[in-house]
Amino acid sequence: MASDRPGTGIQAGKRGEDRIMKSLSKILFHYLATAVLIVLSVLLFNVVLYVIIGFQIIRSTNFISRTTGQIASEISEEDGRPALSEEGYDYLEGDYSWAMLLDDAGNIVWQWQLPENLGHSYTVPQVSAFSKWYLDDYPVTTRVTDYGLLVTAHPRDTIWKYNVSESLSFLHKIPNAIGAGLICNLLFVAVLCLLLGFFFYRSLRSVAVGIERLSRQEAIRLPEKGMTELLARQLNQTSRILEQQKKHLKKRDDARTAWISGVSHDIRTPLSLIMGYADTMKGDPALSPDHRQQARLIEEQSLQIKQLIEDLNLTSKLEYDMQPLRLSSFSPAGLLREIVSGFYNQGLPDRYAFDLYIDPGVEKMLVKGDRQLILRAFRNLLHNSIRHNPQGCTVTVTACPDAEGICFQVSDDGCGIPGEIIRLLNRDVSVPSASEQPPGTPHIMGLRIVCQIFQAHGWTIRFTDNHTIHIWPGKEPEQPS
Repeated sequence: MASDRPGTGIQAGKRGEDRIMKSLSKILFHYLATAVLIVLSVLLFNVVLYVIIGFQIIRSTNFISRTTGQIASEISEEDGRPALSEEGYDYLEGDYSWAMLLDDAGNIVWQWQLPENLGHSYTVPQVSAFSKWYLDDYPVTTRVTDYGLLVTAHPRDTIWKYNVSESLSFLHKIPNAIGAGLICNLLFVAVLCLLLGFFFYRSLRSVAVGIERLSRQEAIRLPEKGMTELLARQLNQTSRILEQQKKHLKKRDDARTAWISGVSHDIRTPLSLIMGYADTMKGDPALSPDHRQQARLIEEQSLQIKQLIEDLNLTSKLEYDMQPLRLSSFSPAGLLREIVSGFYNQGLPDRYAFDLYIDPGVEKMLVKGDRQLILRAFRNLLHNSIRHNPQGCTVTVTACPDAEGICFQVSDDGCGIPGEIIRLLNRDVSVPSASEQPPGTPHIMGLRIVCQIFQAHGWTIRFTDNHTIHIWPGKEPEQPS
């Protein structure tokens, strides 16, 4: 039905909000988990990067020291003077600009490609200075050998060389400082992720609530700001379009219902006159038997037209939830007996028969619903069997206890319901409208009204086969507004 019983809409809204909270909580959890994973990945990447860089620096430093040591090992004494082997010169020519060997007095006892401005003796302070710094902007390294102090120079602007000194207490504090800084950074990142996640959650929650309300055909107006500004604007536009469509559909449906009601009202008066005159004529002895038979046929067809008009009004009201349900508790056993006896009292032809079986367990049971509408639905089912079997048939009606309460069964031994009608009626829970029926489908107005009445009460109807229909009463029906 279009509207719910009191409290049902609120409960549906709460269930929808609970689903939204669970969904958004899941999204927020994945967001935070992703953020933590990204942070840990960045930290791991930095650790690996620092290890690689540190390894390269250490290897470069060791290479310089190792190469200087290899050069020093290639120095020997020839003819009373220091000399370098061919392998030592190969080392020098690979990475160095020049080299020299100083004795204890600071005099040069051996040199290789030494610039002219550096070819002089050096004092102790000068040696101390360039061993820790630069010599004429050349980064130099020193090595003590058996033949003096070996000084090798790399090309300018190739090596960074500075003498750094720091207290041991400060150096001991560096690991703790790095750990504390790392923890602070992690806390800052965690708080930042939580804040961003909260703002994202708040923006997304309004959108999720809006989508949930749209699914319940409610109008929404979301704030168009923040990260979800574009999405909120599109949802608001969708809501406005749906509201306009609902207004147009309601206007069209109201016009259709009013037209049907007006036409029915206009037809009812002349139809009553026709039926009155036909009833008078069929009992007039002055008329010939043929004329009285024609009057009887006119009355029967007029009654059928009247029934069709009533069916058309009722199906229109049921389709648009305009038929109020006058709920009461009643005995289904008494209802079925009343319907069957009514057919016999109206003069049922001999070629038709009703076989009514009511289980003793159903005799004291009650169901709740609009008794007149339920009576009409069952009467339509039985009348449908009679109308479509002019050669005659036996209609069987049973009511037995069931796991769900009561199960009603209506069947006949006539021609049965066409298979395409059964597929159409069983295809979906909703009753197919005339526009949904395939071209060439037989008229099913009576069965449509039966399905609409039972569905309005929350009952289940199932066309089991061509000859058998099962009906199960449901819970207390919802009232249309």
